[in-house]
Amino acid sequence: MKATPPLPTQARTWMATDSDGHAVPGELRRPSIDEETEAVLDEAVASLGALRGLEWLGDDGVVVHLLASLIAQAENLLGEAVAGALDQDYAWADLARLLGTSETDVHQRFMPRP
Repeated sequence: MKATPPLPTQARTWMATDSDGHAVPGELRRPSIDEETEAVLDEAVASLGALRGLEWLGDDGVVVHLLASLIAQAENLLGEAVAGALDQDYAWADLARLLGTSETDVHQRFMPRP
C-alpha cells in the first residue's frame, strides 16, 4: 500500500489596511524590528510600569524588569497561539516562516510533549 503524500499547505490570505483605509489582501511577514513594534513596546512598558506603581523614569533596572515581564508573558501567549494555529491546520513550515526560524526549531520548542 502506498503512503498518501501530505497535502500542500493552503495559501492563506489575511486582510490588511492600505494607506487610504481600504481592506486589501496582505501577507504576514517574518518577525521584524521596526518603529511600529518599538512604539507598541514603549507603550506596554509605560503601561505596565504605571499599573505596578513603579517610578521608573530613568531607571534602566526597572525597564529591564518590565521588559522581562512582557517577554515572559509573550512567550506564554506564543505557545498558546502556536497550539491554536496547529488546531486551525497551519503547517509546521508555516509557523516556522511566521516565527522566522526553522521547522526543526519550531518542532523542538512547541511540539506537545506526551
